[in-house]
Amino acid sequence: MTSALHFPALHRTHPRGWINDPNGIMRVDGRWHVYFQYNPYSARHEQIHWGHVSSADLAHWREEPMGPVPREGEADSGGCWSGVGLLDRGPGGRPDGAGVPTLVYSAVDGVDNALSRVVVARTDRGLQQLVDPGRVVAEVPDIPGLIGVRDPFVFEFEGRRWAIQGAGIQSDEHVAPVILLYSCDEIEHWEYVGELLRGDHPVAAQHAPAELWECPQLVQVGERWVLMLSLWYRPEMVARSTVQVNYLVGDLVAAPGGSPRFEPVGGGRVDQGPDFYAPQAVVDAEQGRVLMWGWSWEGLARTQDETDEQGWSGCLTFPRELGLDGDRLVARFPAELRALRGEPLDIARGQGVEAQVDLPAPFRAEVAIQGPATVEQIRGDGRVESLAVHDGGDATVMIDGGILELLPAASTSSTVRLYPAEGDVIRVRGALVDGWLLGG
Repeated sequence: MTSALHFPALHRTHPRGWINDPNGIMRVDGRWHVYFQYNPYSARHEQIHWGHVSSADLAHWREEPMGPVPREGEADSGGCWSGVGLLDRGPGGRPDGAGVPTLVYSAVDGVDNALSRVVVARTDRGLQQLVDPGRVVAEVPDIPGLIGVRDPFVFEFEGRRWAIQGAGIQSDEHVAPVILLYSCDEIEHWEYVGELLRGDHPVAAQHAPAELWECPQLVQVGERWVLMLSLWYRPEMVARSTVQVNYLVGDLVAAPGGSPRFEPVGGGRVDQGPDFYAPQAVVDAEQGRVLMWGWSWEGLARTQDETDEQGWSGCLTFPRELGLDGDRLVARFPAELRALRGEPLDIARGQGVEAQVDLPAPFRAEVAIQGPATVEQIRGDGRVESLAVHDGGDATVMIDGGILELLPAASTSSTVRLYPAEGDVIRVRGALVDGWLLGG
């Protein structure tokens, strides 16, 4: 049964089932479409379909027909896992140049899900149904020691279209992450051409250590390129396998033969909170920006029995607009989310810059900050639990039931899941400037 106190009502529209990675994000005819990993049957990671929502303004969303679903006897019989969306203007594209909405994803067979194949599917122009349910365009590459490959991402570089996948390769007892590179000028014809980056590159080894890089996202932010990597380890090495999301910033250069090579110069964490993984980035050419959504899983202390009882698991973050402060990746909420603002918050002002606002459950609010601040959960019995700390400078915190997102202007974002009970209060205190209740 859905809990009104911690259900993130402004983030998702599915009160039952499992959600993980955002996928297939694209803007078509003025409307944003966001797909995501989805099990409509239970709050567990199994039988993965592509759920689908859309929005004209990034703030108000409606449920849409699902995208790819597992097909018995096909490459995706075990699940339709992560991938991207694009408007394909190549062979088969619309003669008016508008492009065909196309979905590119990892197909798993339920036998060896670590080694996925790439499938391409087509939808109608309104993204209401699949007109081509999908065909394999890339088999598992024949690479000695390959322990896993998945999560295609498609990008353009110097007039050509390329794709990458995350992978891990074992040599003796050592397993190293690798980004595999493909040419795909025609989206249905992929050719493996080598490696974009290896985990033994000194900058990569420092800033993104892992055994396999999942969900690679390669986008140009300003004058630099940013490669976001979800860090994964074998279960025998790290119990949860999925760890956190880091990024590398650097340059994309042409190697001999014209294929791109990524040269990182720095890096860090995409989000320093405990509940953020597998983001997807998309270039919004109309607005000249890069947007990113992430998956916020249930908190580590949440038991499977509790998740089964509530009937749903996971949500997507609000969209974030990416930028660089030097070589540091930063994010802010898009201006479109101001449409969610309702009544102003009653902020208690103290001496100097100290201010405080208490939010009763269910918490749905935005608070603007200009200096040090803390966010705490005050339990009904008086216990105080720290949720987030902001050291200084401009920041925005948005809280929606059971998810808190803190986005500083010049430092790393934080995403935290919370589980309020009746009588709990969220307290934001510090250099608070303004705030609003959030609604639909």
